Amino acid sequence: MEISDKPRKGLLFQAFLLVFVISKAQLGVGVLGFQRVIFKSSGHDAWISVILAGLLTHLSIWLMIRTLAHYDSADLFGIHYALFGKWIGQLLSLAFMTYFAFYVLTISHTYIETVQSWIFSDFPTWLLMLLLIMLIAYGVTGGIRVIIGMCLFGFGGWILTTLFFYAAVQHAHWSFLLPIMEATPSQVLEGASKMPLTVAGFEVILFLYPFIRDPQNANRYAQIGVLLSNLFYLFVMTISIVYYSQNQMPKTIWATFSFLKIIRFPFLERFEYIAIPIWMLILVCNLMLFTWVILRGMKRVFQINQKRSLAVFCVILFASSFMFHRHGQVYKMNSLLNSVSTYVILYYPPLLFLLVKTVHAIKKRAIHR
Repeated sequence: MEISDKPRKGLLFQAFLLVFVISKAQLGVGVLGFQRVIFKSSGHDAWISVILAGLLTHLSIWLMIRTLAHYDSADLFGIHYALFGKWIGQLLSLAFMTYFAFYVLTISHTYIETVQSWIFSDFPTWLLMLLLIMLIAYGVTGGIRVIIGMCLFGFGGWILTTLFFYAAVQHAHWSFLLPIMEATPSQVLEGASKMPLTVAGFEVILFLYPFIRDPQNANRYAQIGVLLSNLFYLFVMTISIVYYSQNQMPKTIWATFSFLKIIRFPFLERFEYIAIPIWMLILVCNLMLFTWVILRGMKRVFQINQKRSLAVFCVILFASSFMFHRHGQVYKMNSLLNSVSTYVILYYPPLLFLLVKTVHAIKKRAIHR
């Protein structure tokens, strides 16, 4: 396996597109109901937990890009191979591919549960999964540039969704934010620890980096992408605190979608019939991007054809629709993914950065001798 990954020029994209790709990758199913779990820990100071989690994501992506910059056009698969050798490197890369596969699985089932909870309770899980698989397969077979284009489209849809909150702002009680810092520092930290699933997704930079035409600008645009996502989460959390009462928030599972109930038009009784399909177009970009990472890994690490990997993965996804269809199962998947995401986006990047710095320092010293 080659440490460096040098895609042909036709597959490269400009670094400024990371603004849309990174922010889009972060905006997933977590935004649908992240407010409740954080509010349970830090109360109406939950917005401080969101800021804290956001600052950690900025640090984490900086560490990732600094790590990647030590190599000549390498992705995480190549770095694993360079640091740990063939067998341990393959094992770690396989762990990351499994993580992204579980991510796709969790996003798909959470979205399906949302559809069944809000609009079509009897809609078959397998049929919705089949629809998602068709969209994923279409995007992934088109290649990375098609997926980047879809992320740009999804970013536009995301901006459109911010209009959904206008009605909630009109009913806001801003005094619900006071007094500030009523929660203890440990409670604020506990609230921030519930955010990894919500803010995760930016780790795709570890695999997109070789495809960036001007990597020297990657950090700047990736940070802007993360900043946009963090501001959006802060906005949603603040609106939720000032809209829901202290008794309502801990009982509201889908706090973001519950805002849709107050949107009324003379010609449309239930706005969620429009909003939830729009949300599918936003989420499917993430599904394509994460699936692309898995297929890229199978090709780079195990030299397995991407079309074969895609066929096997689609069968696994479809089979899962007969195994996971209860709310308790989907909730456990989200909880497990939140725990795993903590290690992937917060603990692993600094560890990898220190390891790469140490190895390069030892090599440099050996050359000077």
